[in-house]
Amino acid sequence: MIVCSTQKRGLFMKKSDEISWMILCCLALLFSSCSTAHVAAPSGFLKDYSDLKQGEYFKQESIAGGVDVTGFKAVKVSPVDLSYLSDKTACDTGALEELGREFREDIEDHLKKEGFTITSNPSGNTLVVNLALTNVEPPNILLNAALTAATFVVPVPLPFDQDGKTAFEGRVFDGATGKEVVKFAEERTGSGDQMNVKAMTIGKYQKFTNTRVVFSGWAENVAKMLQDLTSGADVKDKAKKSKKGKAITKQVIGMAL
Repeated sequence: MIVCSTQKRGLFMKKSDEISWMILCCLALLFSSCSTAHVAAPSGFLKDYSDLKQGEYFKQESIAGGVDVTGFKAVKVSPVDLSYLSDKTACDTGALEELGREFREDIEDHLKKEGFTITSNPSGNTLVVNLALTNVEPPNILLNAALTAATFVVPVPLPFDQDGKTAFEGRVFDGATGKEVVKFAEERTGSGDQMNVKAMTIGKYQKFTNTRVVFSGWAENVAKMLQDLTSGADVKDKAKKSKKGKAITKQVIGMAL
């Protein structure tokens, strides 16, 4: 009887540990979903910000009227402009250049997945993507480590971690005519709203993990936006479905809690 009781106690403790782990995961997802897009201070890269509005793919967007890019399947992604970071980050030049290369390659990879051809010589039926990083603030690693240590005393995830910020601005042109097709801007805190396990577990303790996760989300959105614009799809209808899907995800997390 004692053996059975011990076994039952062990099974109960194991089950309790599993439930606790699930609760912590759900809390982590909940707090990560609170890190949404923000409007950043204009850097000057876009020159005119007066027509930017709440976007379908990014926090701020402006799609030009009278420019038809239906059927365009070639894209040139220019090197990422880092000149607007001079007074916005303490990161060294070499690290920023590497981040710029990674961001550009990430966008090219997502464009290829959407069926685009990457080119270095834009001509007819080619889009040109110009991007600028306007802020890169790594997480406050020491502060976050101290806050994590504090959770052992108060075992609840603390919502005031300093997980860093990343901001960018972008413009897309018709490669043949030079006419602007769309421009956009966004700032993300931490890893944004990306459900990324690595970012949720160690992002606040590493210099550029959150930044790279944000890059991946932006690259995916750029590719989706260009795919919709060149396919003649109803951009607003697609955006509503996407937002509905995100809302359902948050409801599921809330039910799990």
